[in-house]
Amino acid sequence: MKITVILLVSVFNIFCQSKEVKLLPPDEGIYHTAFSTIYSSSNNVAANEVSYFENLTGKKIVWLNFQSDWFEGIKFPAESVKNIWQSGAIPSIRMLPWSTYDKNDKTYSLKKIVDGKFDKELRKWAKDLKQTGIPVLIGFAGEPNGDWFPWSGIQNGGGNKTGYGDKDLADGPELYRDAYRHIIDLFKDEGALKVTWIFHVNSVGAPDEEWNDIKNYYPGDNYIDWIGISAYGAQRWGESYQRFVDIMRPGYDQLLKLSDKKPIAILEFGVADYLPNVNKALWIQSALYTVQQPEFSRIKAIGWWHSTWINHDGTMSAIQVDSSPEALRFYKEAIAQPVFVTEFKLNK
Repeated sequence: MKITVILLVSVFNIFCQSKEVKLLPPDEGIYHTAFSTIYSSSNNVAANEVSYFENLTGKKIVWLNFQSDWFEGIKFPAESVKNIWQSGAIPSIRMLPWSTYDKNDKTYSLKKIVDGKFDKELRKWAKDLKQTGIPVLIGFAGEPNGDWFPWSGIQNGGGNKTGYGDKDLADGPELYRDAYRHIIDLFKDEGALKVTWIFHVNSVGAPDEEWNDIKNYYPGDNYIDWIGISAYGAQRWGESYQRFVDIMRPGYDQLLKLSDKKPIAILEFGVADYLPNVNKALWIQSALYTVQQPEFSRIKAIGWWHSTWINHDGTMSAIQVDSSPEALRFYKEAIAQPVFVTEFKLNK
């Protein structure tokens, strides 16, 4: 009898380890999430980062998004993942294949990833993740339809159709799609199954050309669990004012056509303070009102980019939610609404 019980437990453990664990969308409402870097840096999320943001805004978050750059090699950010999970939130990892903040960086090119040049390191990454037993979200190489990252379509062949793969497809988006598929296949092969995979694009492409359409980058419903966009207002002096809805809608409409199954997230949104013709508090209020409207009912998560930085020209981009008392007050009042939910659901 004792032997039978031991065998049953062993079989159950094997089953649990082989089962995919995914973050499901809320039955009702919109997940409250954030990208917060006030006390943290890339690959190094402080133990108090989650609690800091929650105390600041008066509301829990479902996930905390953070960057995992490959500046010092391809390494699983174990401490950050554990810090976030122990704080009661899900770690959401922006896996960024670059060695420096340079859009021309070719160290980890998409072609090299497709060709398996980094499979050893990526398999180690996946194994280290599996060992933690912690469920995570991973978004590989976000905003590839922009022109500001080395993994962007324009930096990897653009609309050319003769340098890689299918001669009927633009090389840049096709390379991105195949690189992402390669990583997901590799993780599954290693048994790293507690991963919710995110497809993250910018709401508006750059350049605005047909080959750069969002759909050309998509790995497919069989690979991706959530689809989402960045939707930013003005971030620095010289940028014109735009309403959140006007920024968000182009990408949202494309995602609706991309998949009729996957939950949609506003993965990053924000606007800078202290700019001419920008009332940050009212922009926040409008954004959090807009995502509640029936026409945007597929939106199941929203995450503010809580950070401030100095630009190369010396100007400041004050994106953090408490850049002014008024901005923070409007955010807290809007996010306090019950439509923004804080309890997450996994399919286990």
